[in-house]
Amino acid sequence: MRHVRVIVKSAIEIAKKLDASAIVVVTETGDCFEEFKKAKLSLPVIFATASEELFQSMLKEATESTLEVEFVNKKVSHSLENVHVIKLLTRRNSPWEMVEDAVVRGVEKGILHDKDVVVAIGSTLAMEASSIFYYEVREEELDLELYHFLRDIEVKPEVFEAVLNIALEIGKEGREGRMIGTAFLIGDSKRILRNSRQLILNPFEGHLVGERSVLNPEIKETIKELAQLDGVFVISSEGIIESAGVYLNVDTSSVDIPRGLGSRHAAVAATTAKTKSIGITVSQSGGIVRVFKDGRVVLTIEPQRRFSMR
Repeated sequence: MRHVRVIVKSAIEIAKKLDASAIVVVTETGDCFEEFKKAKLSLPVIFATASEELFQSMLKEATESTLEVEFVNKKVSHSLENVHVIKLLTRRNSPWEMVEDAVVRGVEKGILHDKDVVVAIGSTLAMEASSIFYYEVREEELDLELYHFLRDIEVKPEVFEAVLNIALEIGKEGREGRMIGTAFLIGDSKRILRNSRQLILNPFEGHLVGERSVLNPEIKETIKELAQLDGVFVISSEGIIESAGVYLNVDTSSVDIPRGLGSRHAAVAATTAKTKSIGITVSQSGGIVRVFKDGRVVLTIEPQRRFSMR
């Protein structure tokens, strides 16, 4: 599209005139990526997207991926130089917020630093390259807590994100025209299963490991369908779904969770307090997604997909 070409050219010119440290590009379609491929730059370019499909596509062509908490972490030879591809955790409400998320990831990965000057291109689902921003990196104003959390958990980060993305889709879309509630427990699966019982026959029993991996995109719709059933999903730290429809036999009397949360949330909180697991719940009321660790809520994502650490 002509306007994308003009925006990309303008961003490059502005970055050069401002002696910027990097260009950050939030893309929804990949059109910006295609335009930048035509420009030979010594300046680092960070491409960020909330689309898994687009992320994978760009990553195949990028020389270097700065990713450590996403689905893929590999380098592929290509003519592109000094290019970094980042998968954003969520799709925020505005291009500016998504640019901020991309900057946070750049700082967290060591690509960007305090006081760096960044020229950024923002995009929306409705329009690729809808805006250009000037951004000065100030580390004290950035919220790096979420990514510190991802770095510190004992669950594989790519597994955590895969489950979180499924939970977000359930929270936003529901199932068959209605909102549903469900929960996932990731890590320490053997211990969890020893202290639980099946509410239904385990629908994953007897299936090959690869068929039960949350990293397998083909299983996503199956998970969404089974999320309508009572009970929780139990997933290993490697991302293998051990069971669904699991009832947790756990004492919830000592957990301290926000008022208004039901028995599912309490059971998940109590389980994460007694095991080395991460819990993710989706509320039937409002589709709010919460992440539990050590018996408490550490992350809340509203239906509008704005996140906050608790």
